[in-house]
Amino acid sequence: MKTNYNLQLSAAAVRACCIRPQKGQGQALPLRIARWIFLQFCIFAFLPIFAQTPAPDFTDSRDGETYKTVLMPDGKRWMAENLRYRKDLDNPVLGYRPVTENIAAPGTNLQKTYYCPGPGPFPTSPNISTASQADPLRCEYEGSLYPFWTAYGQNNGTSAVTTTNAGEQGVCPSGWHLPSDGEWTKLATILSNNFSSLQVLNAGRRDYTGIYADRGLKAYFWTSSGSGTAAVSRSFSGGFITRNASQPASDALSVRCVEGSCIENFSISFSAVPDNSCENIPVWNEIGILTGPKTRTYNLSIPASVGNWTYAVSMTNYTTSGAPTVSISGNGTASASVTFTINNPVVGKTFTILITAINPICCGQLSETHTFTLKEVPVPNTIVGNEGVGAIKTMTDVRDCKVYSIIKMGDGKWWMRENLNYQKGLTFRSVPNVPFASTTNGIPGIGNFWCPGNHTTTTTTLSHCVTWGALYTWEAAVSTDGIGVWSEPAASQMYTGVGSGNPASVLGRGVCPPGWHIPSDREWGNMLNVVETGTKNHNTAGAGWIGTNAGTILKDPNFTNGIREATGFSVLATGSRNYEGTSFYGKGLYSYFWSASGYSSMYAWFRQFSSSSAGVFRSGNGSRSCGIPVRCLQD
Repeated sequence: MKTNYNLQLSAAAVRACCIRPQKGQGQALPLRIARWIFLQFCIFAFLPIFAQTPAPDFTDSRDGETYKTVLMPDGKRWMAENLRYRKDLDNPVLGYRPVTENIAAPGTNLQKTYYCPGPGPFPTSPNISTASQADPLRCEYEGSLYPFWTAYGQNNGTSAVTTTNAGEQGVCPSGWHLPSDGEWTKLATILSNNFSSLQVLNAGRRDYTGIYADRGLKAYFWTSSGSGTAAVSRSFSGGFITRNASQPASDALSVRCVEGSCIENFSISFSAVPDNSCENIPVWNEIGILTGPKTRTYNLSIPASVGNWTYAVSMTNYTTSGAPTVSISGNGTASASVTFTINNPVVGKTFTILITAINPICCGQLSETHTFTLKEVPVPNTIVGNEGVGAIKTMTDVRDCKVYSIIKMGDGKWWMRENLNYQKGLTFRSVPNVPFASTTNGIPGIGNFWCPGNHTTTTTTLSHCVTWGALYTWEAAVSTDGIGVWSEPAASQMYTGVGSGNPASVLGRGVCPPGWHIPSDREWGNMLNVVETGTKNHNTAGAGWIGTNAGTILKDPNFTNGIREATGFSVLATGSRNYEGTSFYGKGLYSYFWSASGYSSMYAWFRQFSSSSAGVFRSGNGSRSCGIPVRCLQD
């Protein structure tokens, strides 16, 4: 794909700037003095016309070469001459490397290579065709020609180019970089496509077959945007600038360097303020009813190493009853904040914003679009509506913005149909037997969580929590947010036998969200008795497998593989961390759930589901050091 930009240059002026002293002409002048006079004319003949600002000369410390520079209207300083760097590089035409390179298999030959513009009067030899000749003196006036591998990777250690990043130093001096495709595009815009201040010289190119072409007719420049076999270039000819989207990387083109850094491939960080407000993108979650003016503030940030950004936010589309108003603070820094106010919010409506960040010394303007959907989130202790048994909704944990599917069970209460995955403030443990500093009654686990591991394995990964939920010791489960704020229950609060149980008020909500709590053993039994079609004994029988079909009814059809169905209580075979802390156990075979009811200083009541049983196991002998899941119940 090629994009043409109209460029009207003075033909006479271009020819004047492309003329070099020919061999035998002006030989009394030393080469550097002749080049200086030549460049003084070329630079300053155009600057009054196009009002570009001359900048101080720059000397490349690597080889002592000095370059004219120019300051562009966007604040960037460009070289006004083609790069001439040749130190430590080889010229294949002089016999050090092969004359040709196969673009499909570039190897390493073109990673330390330069050519001088040609054809020229360089002598022929049996291995060098006339078409491959070049005049080494032309490098002094017209700059060197570099394959893309050298232009992109030479001085910052790139040994092989596969995909490229904007703003690489490449063959440019330290503190300068190979301009990106975006920088060339921006420069074309701000200069109205007129590049005369850059003193474009028609040095032509050398193609990957070894043929020199277009000298005196065209100029070619590499960008830093491309891949291992092709890159984006710019060519200048006949009053036009052409964007070449796929220039063969084995071609040799000119290079112009730009001062400073160039960063294009990163995002504008956009986060809610404060971080526990659940204003996650792209949903504007409002706790309660969306009535009256609503205001939200978000952080905008860019990596601090490239600060001095100017931000702007514009509304591009909205379906609210009035366009949100926007205010921004913090311009000129690496971070800022933007505040939105919606006077008449409507549930389910959206608004789209365009965020831009501009930095004159980097790669121009970054842009991102965000679309917000206004969503009404039930207040923590109230589920809006009078849904029937089996109804499914969602609930948002306002502490970490995780959204859980919930179901109204036959006991008239809302239960989570997913295992809790609360992690905020807790430490993930990838192995079961690590020591812990925080203990209660000698039992470790407060302040920590695990993710289910495969059956009898000794390691796990954080990703397992996404599907299966987290595992907590009983102390962690019943402590506030799992971090240890709790008190040992008195004996009178323990489960005492048939017909009694630990009320929900004992020990509070534990690790569950506000407005929710860990079910007591009694509450588990009440719910199971409603589900059970056989003998209703889930609150009255002793420890053991109870009932005839409650387990079958509550288990997900995909109990063993973790794929949750859209309906039902959806118990999955999560397994546990065993009480000795030696391994993970039972994933794909069993599921366990803590109750809030303690049994003794070492044990607590729990419920268990099995792939091989239709009932539900009940026991007070759950070691409090086990790591098992939690299902939360609405207060």
